[in-house]
Amino acid sequence: MSVKYNICKTMMGDKEGTCINIVHEGSMMSIPMNHNNRHYQQYIEDLKIHGMSIVAINDIGDGVPDESMWQYLNNAEELLVNKYGSDQDKLTALREDRYVRAMEAKTPYESMTVAGSVIDNTPQIIKDKYRHLPMRR
Repeated sequence: MSVKYNICKTMMGDKEGTCINIVHEGSMMSIPMNHNNRHYQQYIEDLKIHGMSIVAINDIGDGVPDESMWQYLNNAEELLVNKYGSDQDKLTALREDRYVRAMEAKTPYESMTVAGSVIDNTPQIIKDKYRHLPMRR
């Protein structure tokens, strides 16, 4: 696959945000994180097909899970700890977001092969908080 995506930090006035860039054959285009945007829809579809390996990141912005999907990278917790230290609120929010998405079989966790390790490695306190979610098989 020659298309890659780069998630980066952006500043909007005095507020930090996140953007997604499509990198294709040496050119780059920024796409909005908007479900109605066709390029964003292609990004989600590419994630379903190719997984998170097509995504690179240079900054996690404010560290809050968002529609860029940075939080589903294998090194998301490491990125969070490197930027914010051991901020337990941010780590818990990240783990909760991943667990709920895995339990609901949403991108990038449609496959139980990928979701299984997320579900298995989630702390019990988070599993208990979301016990109302149907068990995934």
